[in-house]
Amino acid sequence: MLSNILKPEQTLINLNVKNKRHLFQELSTRSSLLNKNIKDKMLYNEIVKRERLGNTSIGNGIAMPSAIIKNITKPFVLFSLLAKPINYNSDDNKDVDIVCLVVTPDSSNSKHLYFLSSFSRIIKNGNIPNELRGCDSSDSLLAVITNYNLSSAA
Repeated sequence: MLSNILKPEQTLINLNVKNKRHLFQELSTRSSLLNKNIKDKMLYNEIVKRERLGNTSIGNGIAMPSAIIKNITKPFVLFSLLAKPINYNSDDNKDVDIVCLVVTPDSSNSKHLYFLSSFSRIIKNGNIPNELRGCDSSDSLLAVITNYNLSSAA
């Protein structure tokens, strides 16, 4: 179950960032504090490198920046609800306020794609974006994701 990989400390509620660059810096710094094998500058560079290939907004105010890096053995996810939406140069011209960073080991491209598609399916589903926007704690955010997993498994 995907919710097993996302722990309360890997959720950021009301993250205050000014722009996309600042968002990537914050995500990189906070990821390195939570996972000692992630180096913030290396992660930042990989996120930017991936973003240059194409915008990682998936529409409706949601973005899924990602990176494939060395030095980690299992996928790492950092889920953020922004204090204020930011311009993300999205195709639908909507500012982004829900961000799910997915970082995977360089040993498994298939796992990377699996986590991207799985989290994308969850956070784009029906009313889930609105439910996420209403979350005011890590517990409530995790409950929304867990409830999706339980209801989609039925």
